Amino acid sequence: MPIKENYSMEYIAFSILNYLLKRKGSAPVSKYHVMSRAKIPTQRADRLNTIFELLLKRGFVSRIKTERTSFYEITEEGEKEYNRWIKYFLQFAQIFYQT
Repeated sequence: MPIKENYSMEYIAFSILNYLLKRKGSAPVSKYHVMSRAKIPTQRADRLNTIFELLLKRGFVSRIKTERTSFYEITEEGEKEYNRWIKYFLQFAQIFYQT
């Protein structure tokens, strides 16, 4: 029986931070950009909004609002947390989910 690929909110959040860290120094990106370019499984819009709001609330990402959309980039706090332990979790999870 194949494993159904339901990724946790934490895994998705960590993957978003991973992508934003790789783009550090580049222009901030939209949610659509993150979901279409990063290697993140497709998510419902409401779930994705919740994840981005939690990242904002914790200070891991910053948001730049424009008239039409919002753009995001990783903060120093987000980078610090990523380097402290998130990258190790992602390495484990990526190996774990390989088939």
